[in-house]
Amino acid sequence: MKFLIDRTFIGIALSIILFGGGMQLFGSNLLQAQVPKVTAGAVLDDDGKVNEDSLKAFVIWSTSVFEGVRTIEEGTKLLGEIYREGSDYNSGKIYLILFSVGTPQGENDGTIIFYGKNPNLNGLAALDIKDDEGNEVVKEILKAKKGEESIRVEYCWNDPNDDSDNAPGATCKPSYAMRYYAPSVNSDLVVVGGYYQDLNFLEVSVPDDLEYPDVSASDVKDRETLKQFVEGAATWAKQLYESIGLAGSQHLKVEFRKDAKDGGFFRDGLVYLYLVTPEGYVVFHGLDAWREGRTVINNSDLRGDTTFVRRIIDTALNGGGYIDYWWNNPDDPNDDPDPDILPYDPNAGTLRTAYSIVIEAEGLEGKQILAGAFFSSVATSIEGEITELPTEFALHGNYPNPFNPSTRIQFDLPESAQVTLQVIDILGRKVMELPVQVFEAGMNHTIELNAVDLASGTYLYRMAAIGAESRYEKTGLMILVK
Repeated sequence: MKFLIDRTFIGIALSIILFGGGMQLFGSNLLQAQVPKVTAGAVLDDDGKVNEDSLKAFVIWSTSVFEGVRTIEEGTKLLGEIYREGSDYNSGKIYLILFSVGTPQGENDGTIIFYGKNPNLNGLAALDIKDDEGNEVVKEILKAKKGEESIRVEYCWNDPNDDSDNAPGATCKPSYAMRYYAPSVNSDLVVVGGYYQDLNFLEVSVPDDLEYPDVSASDVKDRETLKQFVEGAATWAKQLYESIGLAGSQHLKVEFRKDAKDGGFFRDGLVYLYLVTPEGYVVFHGLDAWREGRTVINNSDLRGDTTFVRRIIDTALNGGGYIDYWWNNPDDPNDDPDPDILPYDPNAGTLRTAYSIVIEAEGLEGKQILAGAFFSSVATSIEGEITELPTEFALHGNYPNPFNPSTRIQFDLPESAQVTLQVIDILGRKVMELPVQVFEAGMNHTIELNAVDLASGTYLYRMAAIGAESRYEKTGLMILVK
């Protein structure tokens, strides 16, 4: 199911739309050739003091890089570099903040687009922020003019890790700000770089009259409620945007990241949402903002399955659905992989289920994959009642069938077992085999099979389950149509 969300996810994807292409990683453009490269690491002298000339040059160079952005992939890579301490854009003490300015009617002026020290603040309104001495520093920063020299802004925040700035006036540090136009969002941005820019106290709010979906993260108990949760989150995002415009979409990340214990609706501990591009770049991650900007397309789960991210993406692109993979559950100390067992530990990880769909939004480049994930419990229904365990091994076939390229195979287990799945062509040759997975006793287990590398045709799939008491084996027939 596809949702047309009119620019709703610009707040989530703003980071990657605005940036990219400018780093040497992506090639150079004319503007870059004219601007010397000065990195964050060059800003502090050997004595730890800020070299203002280098700081100014760092902001000018960084802005020239951002102006070179052209694609999501380039921008997402650059986003990861902005957050990564030790990169050209972040030395730990010297980092970047980007603010929006010049938006229609000014409703989003001063909104944080990137906060290099703490990405959890992205999307928050900071226009009225004052420093420790009452200076409206963000308003001063936004006075930078497009096409003109960078401006110097002094702000006064005490760095708790620097005892030398406790003397009167010593907390005041220099920063430099420069403004440029980002055509993809029809807005100007101001790049500011400096030492210890403290905005960690910000909060965000959404309209009181906006009704949340029927299913929250706290309601997710099984596969069906997970599906309802993900689809409801997409619908709610559209309503938020229609209610308060682009400002609402910029706040979307913060709302999706707030945990239930803190009053949040879209995250409850290990039930959360994440957003990736079809190429596997992380746009948003509800549990760990530091993963944003990374490519995960070839990541493996705890049992060595390097296809699970591709399966999440392909499933969404083919109409949406469920994907199972093995992941570390911090609540289960017994599911850690054994480093001595390679390439995978057959007993590592806890079975995790994701539901993914495609989101296409006007103004958002290409398709985005929205997924919600949770650690499933096959013995628990929506009401938390224990279901009846099956008395025999049963293979319920695959759905859809025919399929392209993914299908789900459902089965029952009378006992805990290690399960393998092989795909066999009409000549009797094994053409595919999935890694071993461990399932507890229960009904309606599912294995997701992605046959993207197989040709159209009729295939057999053979499932074998080895338990403590018995070995079980059954065969099914499936048709792949491309």
